[in-house]
Amino acid sequence: MKVFERAEDLLHIHSDLGSQQLAFIPTMGALHQGHLSLVRAAQAKGHKTIVSIFVNPLQFNNSEDLLKYPRTLQADLKLLDDQGVDWVFTPNIDEMYPASIADVEVDLGLLEDRFEGAFRPGHFHGVVQVVYRLFKYVNPSEVFFGQKDLQQCLVIEQLIEQVFPHIKMHRVQTMREDSGLAMSSRNVRLSPESLLKAAEISKSLKDIATRKEEFCEAIDLHSQRLAAIGIEVEYLNCVSLPWMDALECDHFTKEPNPSNGHQNAVIFAGSLNGVRLIDNWVF
Repeated sequence: MKVFERAEDLLHIHSDLGSQQLAFIPTMGALHQGHLSLVRAAQAKGHKTIVSIFVNPLQFNNSEDLLKYPRTLQADLKLLDDQGVDWVFTPNIDEMYPASIADVEVDLGLLEDRFEGAFRPGHFHGVVQVVYRLFKYVNPSEVFFGQKDLQQCLVIEQLIEQVFPHIKMHRVQTMREDSGLAMSSRNVRLSPESLLKAAEISKSLKDIATRKEEFCEAIDLHSQRLAAIGIEVEYLNCVSLPWMDALECDHFTKEPNPSNGHQNAVIFAGSLNGVRLIDNWVF
């Protein structure tokens, strides 16, 4: 496995691919099995893999959250090497935001101001700018993102559609602990007791997804249940994809049909002991 810090060092990678395609997995480090599942999904397709590790300050609207974000570069590199990753890109902030690259304009429509966009102003602007630069530097054929960050995936899909139509996007199913808790780099900040409480989130999402016409009542019930165990709920909603339109309480506006691109999802964001958690259940 080779590690590069400068974008110019990535230029020769494509000449080393042979007949294989280049798959790219962008990360902010503090890697866990959820990240590695993205690598494995790419490797299963026979692709060469490159992973980036960069904690992007532009997507943190809370400076304290940025400071607390775990940074475990050496442990991350060992995990990636053991997984058989071909290349790792670890740029610094000057490499990622040189004056020579202007910001890209992407129309995110309603995604920009809903849910994560509303609770984290400027977050998706930061996501778009860093991923735009990474895609320019790496020039991958395919990219792999975890579905736990569902709204981010939808934002990246808009970036690809509008700016990088040659790139194929893969949304990989969320990896979960045995308890059902979605794997996240933030989980390391939770105590054992809090980890047990946080596992209740996925149980609520799964139950709401099965309720169909009763899902609004289920949302109220589970919002109260989660609050009772100390989870501060920011939002708990049932939406249709890809624009995250809220579903009507008296009926589903559309039945989910993944074959034609239509899906529904139950989405959650909230905090537990000062740690912000997000999760979703797509159906």
